[in-house]
Amino acid sequence: MQLKDVMYDADDVIDLCQIKAKERLAGSSSHSRCGFPLLSCFGNPFFAHEIGSKIKDINSRLEGIAKRRTDLGLTQSPIFPTHGVRRVDSIIHRKTDHLIVVDDIVGEKIEEDTEMLVSWLTEEEKGVRENVCVVAILGMGGIGKSTLAKKIFNDRRIEDEFQLKIWVCVSKEVKGEEVLKCVIREAGEEPANTNERSVLVPKVESLIKGKKFFLILDDVWDESRAVWDGLLRAPMSRGAHGSRLLVTTRDERVANGMRATKSHRVEKLSDEDGWSLLIKQVFLKTKMVLF
Repeated sequence: MQLKDVMYDADDVIDLCQIKAKERLAGSSSHSRCGFPLLSCFGNPFFAHEIGSKIKDINSRLEGIAKRRTDLGLTQSPIFPTHGVRRVDSIIHRKTDHLIVVDDIVGEKIEEDTEMLVSWLTEEEKGVRENVCVVAILGMGGIGKSTLAKKIFNDRRIEDEFQLKIWVCVSKEVKGEEVLKCVIREAGEEPANTNERSVLVPKVESLIKGKKFFLILDDVWDESRAVWDGLLRAPMSRGAHGSRLLVTTRDERVANGMRATKSHRVEKLSDEDGWSLLIKQVFLKTKMVLF
């Protein structure tokens, strides 16, 4: 019940922002309306302070709820009952891709992180025998690991450096055959209508052999780490020297187990960047309501 109350209060904050935006739009001429009307709303220091105080209170209450859950040893339960029902493969239901939503990107930190990681991925690793070097992005769920990976994947320097770019969402539960098929599709061909690894693995190897590739394995869990070591590592090792694997994970053990040579931990947004992201999201919601 406490969590539900916090969510109601958070929704009230968004509604209050929408109301204020409507008032500002109604009271201004068409010539004075800017392309980003919510910014003018927050130009009122009293309103900005009121909303800021509400958000801080909501954050504090959420942190308290999370701490109590940890102290009590509670775990997250599934939304839907799974007794007697086999869960559909998560590579379909929780699938990420490399397309960037511009409104998800705020602040200078993600730009700095992108610069650092692109530099890591494109620089020559001295004294490394393996054709494929592994770099990891670490951080809690929802903190922006996938968004950072997307920025890197779409960076022009990555495009220029590698002959082949491949994005695979792994997630917690995944079928190896689906991963192999995804790699084949990302490499530009349609996989055979079979789940036989004896057919799929050689196909991956033939598509990768001799090519300098950049592979992202997004959202790898300890339970799904074998996707690399037990399945992809052998055929992907046939790629050209200088190929790179970028893995995103919540679990540092995954990065260590996959022998990452370098790791970067994504930190939470600063208050300023968090506020900027909220404004963007509220603006989008307001725009849909108004237009």
